[in-house]
Amino acid sequence: MRGAEKIAARNRHLEHEVRELKSREVVLRKLAVAVEHSPVSVLITDCKGTIEYVNPRFSAVTGYSSEEAVGKNPRILKSGTHPPQYYQELWQTILSGREWRGEFHNRNKDGSLIWELLSISPVFDDSGVITHFVGVKEDIGELKRLQKQLGELAHFDELTGLPNRSLFQDRLEQVRIHTHRNRGRFALLFVDLDGFKEVNDSYGHQAGDAVLREVARRLAQGVRESDTVARLGGDEFVIILNDLKHLDEPQVVARKLLEMFAQPFILGDVHCKLGISIGVSIYPDHATETEALISRADAAMYQAKQHGKNNCRYWAQQSGDSEPMQRGDDRPP
Repeated sequence: MRGAEKIAARNRHLEHEVRELKSREVVLRKLAVAVEHSPVSVLITDCKGTIEYVNPRFSAVTGYSSEEAVGKNPRILKSGTHPPQYYQELWQTILSGREWRGEFHNRNKDGSLIWELLSISPVFDDSGVITHFVGVKEDIGELKRLQKQLGELAHFDELTGLPNRSLFQDRLEQVRIHTHRNRGRFALLFVDLDGFKEVNDSYGHQAGDAVLREVARRLAQGVRESDTVARLGGDEFVIILNDLKHLDEPQVVARKLLEMFAQPFILGDVHCKLGISIGVSIYPDHATETEALISRADAAMYQAKQHGKNNCRYWAQQSGDSEPMQRGDDRPP
């Protein structure tokens, strides 16, 4: 009887194990299907980083088939964007048994670059030893593009594409620091349009916007690529002339701009002429702080308007007034 009971008990135990195995098999099959059809890339490596499995999404994104990827190291996706310390931190984290999560700028098989959010988790055996790593990657390229667009909206004028007031002030401070360090000079030109209100009144605001875009183009064309042209708002623009080698450079640029704006604006049905009034301040001759430089260039610009418009005047340091640009001057007043 006891022998029969033992056999029955053993059979019940075996049946329980079979049910457990079948249950686990069902779960594993579901997991396999889920991974195979996952909308994110999945790869599994051994403890040394050799790829043992990639899902179809990984192949679709990277261009590497399962046969091409298995047996390789994930460094086949390395773009060279990240410093060695980035990878060192990753390995230190996962080898310590913790999950690593971060962004990667990877290179696909065809050479194209892709931004991905990657999480890597260690897998342990029953004794607590790491046997594998599971990586899950999600394409965040669209998110990066949206972030870039938001950044551009925050720092660039939507109408003209020029730096806006915020980016201008940041660049002005950077130029001030650089110029102070190198004991040099730079100039700030405050530019205001003459006659722009009449354009809006005669042709409408849509035409006025087209004229402002052409104004931005002419201003940018009149300076070096290393200089900055920004729109503060309305019809007010500023120009930073970097690294002055000669003190007459601002008046040379101002004269060039005045000549460019002497040409009429012909844009579809719009046919008009605009002038520009330019005020100039120079670092460190006229001020050493950015706000003072802006204020004095602005004041000089208003003096240019009061003296007939369509001309350029420098801030006069001693009198607090401004002085006209003189042809042939070796330096500003």
